[in-house]
Amino acid sequence: MLKRLLAKPDYNEKINNTIELIQSGNVEHESEFINQYIPFIRKVTAGVCKRFINPDTDDEFSIALIAFSEAIHQYSPDKGSSFLSFANLVIRRRVIDYIRMEQRRRTSLSFDFKEDDKENMENVAEVSASFQDYYQQLENDLRREEISHFKAKLHTFGISLTEVADQCPKHQDARMNMVGIAKIIIEEEEVLSSLMLKKRLPVKQLMKYMTMSRKTIERNRKYIIALVIVLLEDYKYLKDYLREWL
Repeated sequence: MLKRLLAKPDYNEKINNTIELIQSGNVEHESEFINQYIPFIRKVTAGVCKRFINPDTDDEFSIALIAFSEAIHQYSPDKGSSFLSFANLVIRRRVIDYIRMEQRRRTSLSFDFKEDDKENMENVAEVSASFQDYYQQLENDLRREEISHFKAKLHTFGISLTEVADQCPKHQDARMNMVGIAKIIIEEEEVLSSLMLKKRLPVKQLMKYMTMSRKTIERNRKYIIALVIVLLEDYKYLKDYLREWL
């Protein structure tokens, strides 16, 4: 059902209008909006925790509520994604971070044992290792979800992930230059709006803000667009790949 709703422009527009009201300071609308999406928040949280989520007793749900509110205030339609897609990523990340923090705290408390209590120490180590495996799986799931979301965004521009990889400059300086161009696109509202509306790089407009040759920009067009998407979206893991140049 969620996919059908997301496919309807009027539905997304209605959400965007509500979020705009909330971001302008309408607290009442925020409470109503959050209550409306409690089932969505529970579903996403349950997907991370791999179990039924009780809104009244599970701390993970409280974290998810805070994350949903955070998504409301951070979201911008200019990013190109639907709000619910954006909120899904934010909720999953915050809940995973909370689970990891809690496990570290519990493991630390569990190490309060006597020196001769080897069995307890082995149990703690076993639990810690088990959690690390579980957490790694959660991170892998979120990483795959980010890549899937990224591929879908690229598709709206007629670009594949393979084409982006093929256009990735081999030299670090060249890659840094491409990141610089992507940042200029994001900073210049006119250029960014044109890119998002027409789904193609507005090279002529872009040339006003740089001295780089048009030929170079055209040659790296798909890679630049991919960088813009990564910088705009709330991609934790994809941004980690770019951290060196950001």
